[in-house]
Amino acid sequence: MKTQLYIGTSGWHYNHWLGSFYPADITGYNELKYHAQHFNSVENNSSFYRIAKESTYKTWSRMVPEDYRFSMKLNKHITHEARLDITEEVIEKIEFILSTTQILTSRLGALVIQLPPSFKYDLTKLKKFLSYFIPKVKSQTYPFDVAIEFRNKYWFNEEVYKVLRNFNVALVASQSSRYPLVREITADFTYIRMHGPEKLFASSYSTDQLKELSEYITSVKNQVKRTYVYFNNDFHGYALDNAKTLMKLCKSTGHKII
Repeated sequence: MKTQLYIGTSGWHYNHWLGSFYPADITGYNELKYHAQHFNSVENNSSFYRIAKESTYKTWSRMVPEDYRFSMKLNKHITHEARLDITEEVIEKIEFILSTTQILTSRLGALVIQLPPSFKYDLTKLKKFLSYFIPKVKSQTYPFDVAIEFRNKYWFNEEVYKVLRNFNVALVASQSSRYPLVREITADFTYIRMHGPEKLFASSYSTDQLKELSEYITSVKNQVKRTYVYFNNDFHGYALDNAKTLMKLCKSTGHKII
């Protein structure tokens, strides 16, 4: 099976990247254009805090090539405030998100359902939400892949994995000092988030740690069609350096990074 590999950072706009990664005089969405010259994907975190308009996606689309992929987090109103309850407001937000992001067409990557640590294990609620949400996503001309990130240890069990497989939802493999790392393939793609090995968002991965990750990516390439990897340790540009190193390691083992 030929696996598409997307490697990038969680977000692209950080003031402390100016001068060290971005040219000091770069402005606005030219940062995104520059990012796309170095990586083939980005995870947009701002979608968690606010829902963008069509005009934003039109601008994004103009800034990147067709083979670039945007992954994004589902808005916090749905995951953290409504806590996956299917209210009228949640339905309106989901429909707006799915319709407006169609502007990105084939540039759509994965949509991440991130649940807070306080979200306790509730398999019935998860099933109900996915039963509504996944058909909505699949009905789009350009559908997202869908992944879910749990931050409460009680979600990591075989009953949950079975539900995720039934809906082809990937369990996010999140590495950090705070949340449990569980690598379980539950979909025809895999989604990996790297938050920093020691200090959350503010520590760098060693070459050996990145070699282990590249070996894992290689080990599952016959099980999945796509692999997404995003580095969220943006302090001091660690995410940029780690993503570049992982790209080199993966290329050296025969992976073609689109």
